[in-house]
Amino acid sequence: MKGYLGFFFLLALALPLFGSEYLLSAGVSVILYATLAATWATFTGPARYLSLATSAFFGIGVYTVALLHPYLPWPALVPLAYLFSALLALGVGLATLRLQGIYFTVFTYGLAELIRQGVTWIQRNVGGSVGNYIFVEISPLTLYYTLVGISLVALIAGLRFQESRFGLALTATGDDELAARHAGIPVFGLRIGVFALTAGIMGAVGAVVAPRWVYVDPGLAFNPNLSFLTAVTALLGGLGNPAGAFLAAPPLVLAYDFLSGRFPHHATALMGLGFILLVYFLPRGLLGLFPTPRPQTPRHPQAAQNPAPKLPQGPLLQAQNLTKAFGGLVAVAQVDLEVRPGEAVGLIGPNGSGKTTVLGLLAGTLKPDGGRVRFLGQEVTGRPPETLARLGLARTFQQIRLFPSLSVYAHVYLPLCFQDAEKAGGQAWAILARVGLEEKAHLYPASLTYLDAKRLELARALALSPRLLLLDEWLAGLNPAELQQAVTLLHELQREGISLLIVEHLMPAIRALCDRVYVLSFGEIIAQGPTEEVLRHPKVVEVYLGVEHA
Repeated sequence: MKGYLGFFFLLALALPLFGSEYLLSAGVSVILYATLAATWATFTGPARYLSLATSAFFGIGVYTVALLHPYLPWPALVPLAYLFSALLALGVGLATLRLQGIYFTVFTYGLAELIRQGVTWIQRNVGGSVGNYIFVEISPLTLYYTLVGISLVALIAGLRFQESRFGLALTATGDDELAARHAGIPVFGLRIGVFALTAGIMGAVGAVVAPRWVYVDPGLAFNPNLSFLTAVTALLGGLGNPAGAFLAAPPLVLAYDFLSGRFPHHATALMGLGFILLVYFLPRGLLGLFPTPRPQTPRHPQAAQNPAPKLPQGPLLQAQNLTKAFGGLVAVAQVDLEVRPGEAVGLIGPNGSGKTTVLGLLAGTLKPDGGRVRFLGQEVTGRPPETLARLGLARTFQQIRLFPSLSVYAHVYLPLCFQDAEKAGGQAWAILARVGLEEKAHLYPASLTYLDAKRLELARALALSPRLLLLDEWLAGLNPAELQQAVTLLHELQREGISLLIVEHLMPAIRALCDRVYVLSFGEIIAQGPTEEVLRHPKVVEVYLGVEHA
């Protein structure tokens, strides 16, 4: 693939030497769509947020030149177009990047149309005419080579981002947003930042292309087809890599030119049919034709994790009057609970009693309707899970949640690299060795056994250097030998000062691990105290075995 990209840019640089206006015009179209699609894929590929606002950001760049070229030199307008488009994306992101799936896509398309119609209305009713003339004294070759330069920058930036910790984090958010937040990743801020930076490049491309047109109007500058063709180019190339856009753009542009000339009334339909066939036979895009080895797992000498912060004198975690209802169903009612430093506490009860809901309220997964939570001596009620994770409150999930696109090593490296990037590699290897996954660091979740997947989820939680670990049925499904190994590991964590709050149905494990136990029934605490004493309590026996055994 590197050889192809090198050839692509050498050919792009040499294209004007052929002296053909058609080739130069085709070259501009190819590089235009390759750049927009690569930039689009840099955000959409890992984030899994399909944006149709490309025409809006591109059009802002075009209109930056159309409106300001009488007052400022063209070279100054390109960075201004970047800034204006990035600011627009920042505002859009703040309003929309909390939306999910199709809602985000529909909103971005609607935004682009709103801007196009809004500019048309303003020009018609305020300016008296629609459209603007552009008179910029600059040679076509200067514009062309500037576009090639921006294209190269966009490609290199996209590939470097993909390999960076931020690219890794954005990929994790696309795989599983909730798990990423509990790994300490600032999901919302990361998405907004990348969305704005990539939108800026689209605006800069619009500013570079604008002088090629003597006259522009909103229909040309904010053409919605541009958004669709950009998405098609990226998908045809292979959404997971910005380089795919440079593979897809030449055949796409040349095929459209050919079909438009030979079959002017059916070109769009034929292109659509061809795209459907390519997606069916090449679901990974044209990049699927090239060998794409997964990134190597770097080896680092094992390193100790960061020292634990000084613990408070009182309870490590304290919940008071926690209440949560879903519609008319009260799942948790007036729950009081505390965990002391170095303590292992059990939270048990029948299925549906509210145990996982309580963990969600404590970890920030859910916001309580009433009550308060204190952790490390500070009020944390309603704080997002990424904030609590960075404070040292980590959790596992009842249903294992891993990142399919990330290797075993990357799962553990990810939380660490946002704490201390220099030591992250060594610390990741130390944690993997501890849970028995060192030899499987290069594997991906799909290749792991059930036990190894559980180990990996625990390793990811340990990478946060937790002071409190919330385990939601982490021991479920293990055979007796595996269960004994897991209990031994949890004992070791407890001896190191990590407190445990354990939701579990396995009473032998609760007896072996827990100093104290809380019992939930229909969302209420019905018993609490030392483990053996609580497990013999008549109410607890009744809840588990029925009245005749109480």
